Amino acid sequence: MGTPPIIPAPAFSLFQRLHFFVRAHIIKGFVTSYFNVVSLLGIHQKQGSPTFIKVYQKGLTNRVFVPKSWKSGDAPLPLYLDIHGGGFTICSPMVDDRFCREFSDNNNFLVVSLDYPKAPAHPYPAPLVALIKAVKDVLADEALPFDEKKVAIGGFSAGANLALAVSQDEALHGKIGGVASFYAPLDFATDTKVKLATRPAHAGPDPLANIGPVFNWGYPVYAPSSKLPPKIYIIGCEFDLLCRESEILAERLASERSGEVVTSGPNWEKGGITFEKIIGEKHGA
Repeated sequence: MGTPPIIPAPAFSLFQRLHFFVRAHIIKGFVTSYFNVVSLLGIHQKQGSPTFIKVYQKGLTNRVFVPKSWKSGDAPLPLYLDIHGGGFTICSPMVDDRFCREFSDNNNFLVVSLDYPKAPAHPYPAPLVALIKAVKDVLADEALPFDEKKVAIGGFSAGANLALAVSQDEALHGKIGGVASFYAPLDFATDTKVKLATRPAHAGPDPLANIGPVFNWGYPVYAPSSKLPPKIYIIGCEFDLLCRESEILAERLASERSGEVVTSGPNWEKGGITFEKIIGEKHGA
């Protein structure tokens, strides 16, 4: 489980920064318009609507999913806090509606899909600060039927990065028992060309190859294991240029945990750290 040296990405020129600024706003405008139309037409409801909406901070709507089988008076539910992806720049909690509804109903979990401010108008650390506050607000909300001893957080892509970062907040230590990272961007220092070279030769084009730098500009491989929850589940997709950095994080965290490594094909577990590689899939699969 050796960790390769970081190969720094080149600094962005003024022209590149302007180029990224324009592209980010074009992408943001297109995606926002798309979801406005989807919401207006009610298309997203077919994917699985939330039970209700919660607003803890002005302008940020959090979508709450209660299992359809749960009724008032039943035992408190395990809580899963979901953070959506979108390169720190685009999308909303609505994009995870189908996942949240199915996860809630199939596993009998209370799921809260969290919103956060987006770059480039709200660059780092704005989303992290807002999410930490949102998690604290959810945990303090006595109207939500959850078991405070059974709390986990996770996310997809940029949301996975933020989930790992949020779970390190000192005020939340001991309150979050696990974190799930689905194909997270974790290394902003290594050049994209180097990351592409870590994929299998037959992987084909990577959707992040050209757009990734835009998202990187708009926005924690460096966290020690002790700062994270006891259970950490990290998923990477074989054909994703981000896969190797997820595995590197898992390997480094596992090196700080005791216990034997249990392997199953490309997947393994050690001391509460689990890494799973989804074979034959690209980012966002």
